[in-house]
Amino acid sequence: MAEAGDDLPSPYAADLNAGKVALVTGGGTGMGRATAIGLARTGAKLVLMGRRTEVLEDCADVITSLGAEALCIQGDTREEDQIDAAMAAIKKHYGQLDILVNNAGGQFVSAAKDLTNKGFAAVIRNNLIGSWQVTKAAADAFMFENGGKVIFVTATHRSGFRGFAHTASARGGVSALMKSLAAEWAEYGILLNAVAPGTIKVDAMAQYPIPPERWTAQKRNLLDRMGAPHDVANTIIFLASALGDFITGEEWYVDGGETLNMAHDSRELIDDEMFEKRERAGGE
Repeated sequence: MAEAGDDLPSPYAADLNAGKVALVTGGGTGMGRATAIGLARTGAKLVLMGRRTEVLEDCADVITSLGAEALCIQGDTREEDQIDAAMAAIKKHYGQLDILVNNAGGQFVSAAKDLTNKGFAAVIRNNLIGSWQVTKAAADAFMFENGGKVIFVTATHRSGFRGFAHTASARGGVSALMKSLAAEWAEYGILLNAVAPGTIKVDAMAQYPIPPERWTAQKRNLLDRMGAPHDVANTIIFLASALGDFITGEEWYVDGGETLNMAHDSRELIDDEMFEKRERAGGE
């Protein structure tokens, strides 16, 4: 089934990633799907890894309709044996892996006081440990010898994440992991970066109690709209391509100014008279 944005033209050259093989975890839906299709539009051959075969195959159908190649691998990034099997399948099918997009993950809404240790650990395992396991396996199998690009999908965690303490911890850990690996693995020609999406309109939003319409009504970001999957995908594609060859160890916030707005919006507390009083006081 086609999703909104599947038919969007790429802002990049059709041969930007020609000859490259890219693995996108969680590549069947949302931002992962948009990234996979976008990479295919720039000439890359795709590997789609996820737990649901039907959504992977649906995305692969779109990719093949574009004249590109896609290999679907059912697998869970939390399970080491399934990751090892995926790397073996990639080596057999393509013989190379140049780009890894760590998009797989997940969370649920919970006040921190109600969050169980088991629930906290599950989200850490899904987002942080899973990302580490895939990255290390890809480096061992391909990138330590041939170099490559790794892009992690994190979240806007730097101002805190109310209702998602477990996710903020996991995503913050991914950010620190990315920076640490970028420092250690540059000598192998491996460049690692992260993309932190703001509020993006994807099907998964339906699981949260606040409907998308209320996010916009609350003016969550400076651009006054929810992001679309391709907004995030275009940044990932930039970093994965030769355009990002001098960028490593960075976390790119793709949030329409959401974090800035949430952290610094004091307009209702400040008026002109406050500044006038400060001037009369000599700036004290």
